[in-house]
Amino acid sequence: MSANEIKAYGFGGYNVYRINSGGKSYIIGGVPERYAEQYIETAAECDAVILLSAKPEFVGGMDRLLERRPDIEVYGSPAALRNIKEIVNRPVIERLIKDGMTEADLKFHITPGLDWVDTVMVTACGALFSGQAFSSGADGMKAYYDERLAVNRGFVLSALDRLKGEDISVIYPAYGKERTAEAFNEYRRWSAEHRRDNKRAAVIYSSGYGYTKMLAERAAEALGRVSDVSVFDVGDCDIMAAVEALNAADLIAVGTNTINRNAPQGIWDVITRTDTVNKRGTPYFTFGSFGWAGDGIKLTDKTLSAMGLRRAAKPVEVLFRPTEKDLEKIDKAVEELIDYEERYHQE
Repeated sequence: MSANEIKAYGFGGYNVYRINSGGKSYIIGGVPERYAEQYIETAAECDAVILLSAKPEFVGGMDRLLERRPDIEVYGSPAALRNIKEIVNRPVIERLIKDGMTEADLKFHITPGLDWVDTVMVTACGALFSGQAFSSGADGMKAYYDERLAVNRGFVLSALDRLKGEDISVIYPAYGKERTAEAFNEYRRWSAEHRRDNKRAAVIYSSGYGYTKMLAERAAEALGRVSDVSVFDVGDCDIMAAVEALNAADLIAVGTNTINRNAPQGIWDVITRTDTVNKRGTPYFTFGSFGWAGDGIKLTDKTLSAMGLRRAAKPVEVLFRPTEKDLEKIDKAVEELIDYEERYHQE
């Protein structure tokens, strides 16, 4: 191979690339374990491996490659180098990638979240080695994006911003066919589609005797003044529709009764399907009517907080039938919820 020449190798749809630059030969990317032998034959001829991610799907055979070539250099982000050492369980000649660093004609870009926290991209000679970003399966690039990357839209947009100003004419992904720079526009459009001007609120509740329902209706009424509100009684609704509404919401209120010191299964069926990546930081509050200790309300509140959502108001706990003062507590909690959301997006 001549200097700067890029050679692509395909292994069952997975792509690995080789480039010579600055007197060194680099292999970029990796494959699953089932293609390890073919990968090793190719990578063993190189001076260095560039890990776009140490996700097991893309490091098959690395242990055997290092056994055969213990002198090969391994480039990776801090997280990738940590991970690969725990995967191969042997010494590694580490070459730490820092964001924006260059080596000969190569430039490295730290792009976490695509789709692992350790991912990087590399630009060289008008080409972008993009890892899972811009990859495509049998159903095309959009389907691959929806399945693997849509959940990390914020990281996608951050990566696109990092690559602004780079001279890129061709994109070499980890899976599927190469792309032109038009793919940047497609990714930006897909990643921005979820943004909207109007706020959405979701009120999810379970009610045994109608008391928690009274609180839910009051919450929905108060939220309706500033947002589009979806209300779901988990005992009588399409659970997946409730999940979809919760994951699309900017403001969340969850109400529950208590059965055997726990929230009903329907509440857990919804909140355990929360998109914990994109909903992280979303404000919520919990409420409910109870007869004894109200454990269901407390457990729901703690679970949402542990999942990374932000408690905007203390739980509203009501003993049996709500009074007007109890309903006013719901109004106050909604005010705190709205205020928190507005402050959160200003920061």
